[in-house]
Amino acid sequence: MSNRCIVCGEPLQQGQLCNWCKDSRFESILRSLVENVDEQLQQTTRIDVKTNLTFSLIADLGLLGIRHPYLTSFSKILARLINEGGKGKRVLKIDDLRYGQKNPFPFLSLLNTFRLIKYNEQTNISIPDDSILLKIRHEIDVDPKRNPAAAFALGYLTLKAMLQTIDIAKTRMVDYGEGITALYSATRDRGGQIKIMMPKSYVATLSFIFGYWARGFTEFSELDLHRFMVIRGITGKEFSEILANLSCAFATTHAFYERISAEYIGRMPVYRFKLNEEYVRLYERLRERARIRG
Repeated sequence: MSNRCIVCGEPLQQGQLCNWCKDSRFESILRSLVENVDEQLQQTTRIDVKTNLTFSLIADLGLLGIRHPYLTSFSKILARLINEGGKGKRVLKIDDLRYGQKNPFPFLSLLNTFRLIKYNEQTNISIPDDSILLKIRHEIDVDPKRNPAAAFALGYLTLKAMLQTIDIAKTRMVDYGEGITALYSATRDRGGQIKIMMPKSYVATLSFIFGYWARGFTEFSELDLHRFMVIRGITGKEFSEILANLSCAFATTHAFYERISAEYIGRMPVYRFKLNEEYVRLYERLRERARIRG
């Protein structure tokens, strides 16, 4: 991970953040959204991604990761916590939350950092009274890969963690387990070297979206996205899945981006993607908020 951007996976010669992710405009639009969400969370007793546009956006962002194989166990943990909390159960055993993870503790620490749970490295975790998990309208017997409740929780966590990572990187190196790295997997190879595996197709897609928003764009072409992803080693089937996830409505009632008119390079169609009109107004408010902050 030392030779890649810690947020989006772009290869680097030095440092932990690439120019795209450490751009002040990127941070500003991300911070505007996180602050907007936190303000609304303080004012509501029920999180419903079907009726609240901001919460819907967070769920759609989270959906881009909930289907990633590296994040499957984390998605299951979130779904379990939401369902059990919705039924009134507040204390759970850590061993019941592993879902195949040998080391779920960085993720649990991330949940603890943002007060979704209380965890002190004992055998149990608890869901505090002020946890947002208790506000999420829980979905029972829903396909884990399409669970809007878990998608919202993952999206919220990821954005908070991205912002925390950027803040830490301004003053020092980010250690594994801090910020967004809590969503990454660490394994040792035969030589004993630690290898960090990023869910690149997820975090790179988020970085692409926020980078484009920061630059004032609500549309992009398939070629724009492809160029961005190729640099980060994302091609073939993985790239096709990103296109599908961006334009399909799984978590909420509409697609995140709408696939519009194709341009042709020879006989090959190249599509453009336009931010859903429902989200354009929210995007404009975030841009205005970022502008006022300066």
